[in-house]
Amino acid sequence: MNSLEYDELLIRVENDLIKHHLQPVILDTVPLYDETKLDGVTFIKGGRCFIIIDKTLDYFRKSKTLVEEYFHAISDLGNHLDYDEIRAQNDEVDARDSIIEYLADEDVILHLAHKYSDQPFESWILMDELGYDLDFAEQTIDHYRQRGIIS
Repeated sequence: MNSLEYDELLIRVENDLIKHHLQPVILDTVPLYDETKLDGVTFIKGGRCFIIIDKTLDYFRKSKTLVEEYFHAISDLGNHLDYDEIRAQNDEVDARDSIIEYLADEDVILHLAHKYSDQPFESWILMDELGYDLDFAEQTIDHYRQRGIIS
């Protein structure tokens, strides 16, 4: 993922927050990790949605963190400390699936599968084409295989 793709994702998240009647305030130039040991945080106050992302992340990790924080803002997951372990785990799986689909929807995956139809659909394709890290590429492939989109 490069800076242009990140900027396009940033605009998309801002527009989607507005659709949820939240005024986005996204800061990605803060040394958040040094202070908190977190890649990103989200909080909503007075109709404004603040998303803060650590400035030292590469574009892929910034993108993934941005989308994860977006879903925290629009979801009603509540406090995981109050959840039983199974419910908390299910919410994390749902959140991961939402992040995967937001970053690369079915159409993107089908386009890449068609582009590389002469070979097995493997992690390196998402790493080369979308700038994913290995772990997220594997999670994405597993997700779309389970849904029957790719084989």
